Amino acid sequence: MKFIKSYFSGINSTFSRLKILSMLYVLTLIFALGVAIPFRGTISADIGSSMAAIKLLKDFDYTTYTNFMHLFGDTIQPLLKTAFLFGILYVIFFVFFSGGIISSIKNGTNSLSQFWADSWTYFSRFFRVFLYSFLSMIIVTLIVFFPTAAIVAAISDSVKSEATYFYIICSALIIFLLLISIIVLVSDYSKIMMTGNNALRPFRTMLRAVSYIFKHFFSVYGMNLLFLITGVALFVLYNIIADKYWMTSGISIFIVFLIQQIFVFIRIFLKISIYGGEVDLVKKLG
Repeated sequence: MKFIKSYFSGINSTFSRLKILSMLYVLTLIFALGVAIPFRGTISADIGSSMAAIKLLKDFDYTTYTNFMHLFGDTIQPLLKTAFLFGILYVIFFVFFSGGIISSIKNGTNSLSQFWADSWTYFSRFFRVFLYSFLSMIIVTLIVFFPTAAIVAAISDSVKSEATYFYIICSALIIFLLLISIIVLVSDYSKIMMTGNNALRPFRTMLRAVSYIFKHFFSVYGMNLLFLITGVALFVLYNIIADKYWMTSGISIFIVFLIQQIFVFIRIFLKISIYGGEVDLVKKLG
């Protein structure tokens, strides 16, 4: 099957771009440190040598979270706002670099200078694709969950089993996730179509991408399901490994940090591989 070959082609293409991959990892680490360093400084100043936080973390659940926020909420709230801001910047960061990544894959290059130039070249159009996609996600959310809430409210007096609510909500979630995944695919394939063709405009290209995706739905969706399964498997593996270490000493904290960084590197690797697979699939399908 073509999409399986493209899946492996995407992974192989990333191995030949370790220079770009390493740069993106370093920049991601800088973003993370921008949140982590102020967080550590503030928490250390407020908590000091108190063992309350460590005791709470050992059996973490929702109650733990509420207790933690009750004890240290005034300290945490400003940091959460900072983390949210950095999260927005991080999204823009990857929108910016997606032009360089896709162009590098399509042209078979690994030059950092060309990577930066291509990132700047496509940023304005790719950012508009991001805005259109984000707006579409908001619309989909309203279209799916407003009627769902209305249905649940309408039947609340007559329903005798909670299973009915479960099936309604699960059905809504499945529809929602399917539509969101299609929007993500439209965004990706729009970027691929625009890379190397300055005549294409974002909105029209997105409409063209919709047609392309449904024309080749099995191949397009099948390959991205493979990448999704890979990502979920890695996430489960990370949690299994991380759960074996309690962050109660300097060595255990370092080990967990090292494991986290390995999986951050792999996640970026996977993101580039997705673009590589999509570019290869477009070449195969035409």
